[in-house]
Amino acid sequence: MNTSTVIVHGATGIQGVAIVRGLLSAGHRVRGIVRTSPAALHPDAEPVHADLLDPESLAAAYAGADAVIVQLPLVFTDLAVRQSEAVLAGLRKAGVERVVFNTGTVLPPAPIGVPFVDARVLLSAELTRGAEAATVVAPARQYMENLVAPWSAPLVRAGQLAYPLPRELPVPWVALDDLGSTVADLITAAAPPPLRIVAGPQALTGDEVAAELGTVLGHPVRWNSISPEAYREMLAPHLGAEAAAGVAGVYTPPPPGAPTPPEPDPSVLVTGATTLRDWATRQDWQTTA
Repeated sequence: MNTSTVIVHGATGIQGVAIVRGLLSAGHRVRGIVRTSPAALHPDAEPVHADLLDPESLAAAYAGADAVIVQLPLVFTDLAVRQSEAVLAGLRKAGVERVVFNTGTVLPPAPIGVPFVDARVLLSAELTRGAEAATVVAPARQYMENLVAPWSAPLVRAGQLAYPLPRELPVPWVALDDLGSTVADLITAAAPPPLRIVAGPQALTGDEVAAELGTVLGHPVRWNSISPEAYREMLAPHLGAEAAAGVAGVYTPPPPGAPTPPEPDPSVLVTGATTLRDWATRQDWQTTA
């Protein structure tokens, strides 16, 4: 087994937890970046303190690591771009050889004037200048975990799946466990690709997603396509007004005439093994707030 020491940003977030779990399962040593209390960190991971706006503290945290997993927090002001710049400076200063950047969302090919998006576009474009081997990881579309989030699960239990996507759109929903295993594979890959897109094994329409959840829950579930504004209202009590507006904004259709993002090259796609039904069976739908 090839064991590496891996630094993980965002190690206590929902995506970070899955990545840490995947790395530990693969036998790696994990150090999670924390700013204050490490209480939520996986017990088998070691906390390391750093400030996401301080390149010196980031470089110190990266020292001695074989790889760094970068994830940016849900920041929707210009602070997000400054965080990306600090991470890039810290990586260059520390001389990290291998970096994986989990974008957490589908990105456009160029900045769009939204700091949350532009920070990730910047980091994706500049990453190869800060590491010998760098890979950007992104989902093909949405993560299954969005369906069991606190703003979604109560509605699903009541028979409604409200989501800001068209009913007829086939979406290859991907499980975060498949993201975690993909990232773990990249840590030891002989020649990691510059881009890796993770898709689920099934491209399901809204009605098909609802039917799968209904089968697991034992009662009918109806898909309800909602507007980004309605989604913002769902998110706000749980994420706060700023984060809710930022997340919902990702689902806002591009203006007329805007370039359509190109379809990913099949060579960069990896398909996870977790079906929606298998994933849903493992969730605790009854106690999610």
